[in-house]
Amino acid sequence: MTEVTKYLRGAFIAFEPKSYPGGKRMLIPFRFNPETLSRSLQVEAGKSGGGTEAAKQGATKGDAAADASLGSLRQTFTVQVRFDFDDRHESVQTLPPELGILPEISALENLLYPAASPGDANSDGKEPVKARRARPTVLFVWGTRRVLPVRITGMTINETRFNWQLNPTRAEVDVVLEVLGEGDAKDNRAVSDALDFTGRKRAEMAEQFFAGAAAQGTNILPL
Repeated sequence: MTEVTKYLRGAFIAFEPKSYPGGKRMLIPFRFNPETLSRSLQVEAGKSGGGTEAAKQGATKGDAAADASLGSLRQTFTVQVRFDFDDRHESVQTLPPELGILPEISALENLLYPAASPGDANSDGKEPVKARRARPTVLFVWGTRRVLPVRITGMTINETRFNWQLNPTRAEVDVVLEVLGEGDAKDNRAVSDALDFTGRKRAEMAEQFFAGAAAQGTNILPL
């Protein structure tokens, strides 16, 4: 008898500002996992230290490389999320069918907008200056070893089929993501916990590889 493999599903998990870990959790699971995931990692040059302007202008390439090695790591990637009314997840089967997949798309879009605050309900809209509201904290979950805190920087939504009310019934959404860094983790425990968790898992995976490859060193290095 052939054993059936149960695949994990990727997801976005969002928390309202300062509500983690016990606050409301907004879950957007992927009905279809993306077939590819292209990531870009880049070390950004660190800020140069003190010194005269002449000294800065005379900096060598080695100095620039040193600055780069001390800079922060920037990671970006794009993930494609697909929705299809004919194959939607059973958890949303109770939604009115005439809405198509508009609820799913709206939930994803909503992650781009600032979260509502309790004060909004009591506002009459006449305040001269409103404080800028924070967006939800979003975690991109990809398997059991990668939970990345991300900032959604853009979306391209391609709706390709509609019902009689012109609500979409099939769509592909390209979501552009930037992984948050240590600076974002200072006042956000969700970001801090996600970075710590994924960092530990990455180190464990790397150590497993290095331990297995160490024995081959004598066959590779001519030293």
